[in-house]
Amino acid sequence: MVVFDEMGANVGLTPTPARAPRNEPAYARAPGNHGANHTTLAVLTPAGLVAAMTVRGAADALTVEAFGRVLVVPLLRPGQVLVLDNVATHKGARLRRLVEAAGCQLRFLPAYSPDLSPIEEAFAKLKALLRRAKARTATALEAAIGIALEAITPRDARHFFAHCGYGTTK
Repeated sequence: MVVFDEMGANVGLTPTPARAPRNEPAYARAPGNHGANHTTLAVLTPAGLVAAMTVRGAADALTVEAFGRVLVVPLLRPGQVLVLDNVATHKGARLRRLVEAAGCQLRFLPAYSPDLSPIEEAFAKLKALLRRAKARTATALEAAIGIALEAITPRDARHFFAHCGYGTTK
């Protein structure tokens, strides 16, 4: 099983819990303007994150199709199932033809079912790491995304799949 999705991030990501010495107020700074979103497209298998790309702005159907053509389809082996969530940008006919030409199946999750998608757990870990990084420029955010992507281990991936009901952690 191969899972493909995207997540957004911006320079306004800030840790939500604040810490301070007892009986003292906690102060933190967060930018009022979150700037442009950065969209990270990624592919997760039980072996880990196997492909990722970040673009400035939103990922439209053409971006999804290009990512699929260049980075996803070459990774697929005949008989595999590529799972995507039920978003319109994922339902392009070109992407379907590319996946089926590789001898694979394309499956969509039911609407509003992130609990069935292991990559959502990977993205939760990525966003927690990005909040801690407190990247306040686009360049710093892109670097932090790269570091956070590398922090997803094969062990994490196996656990994400198992937690969603797709196999075991062994």
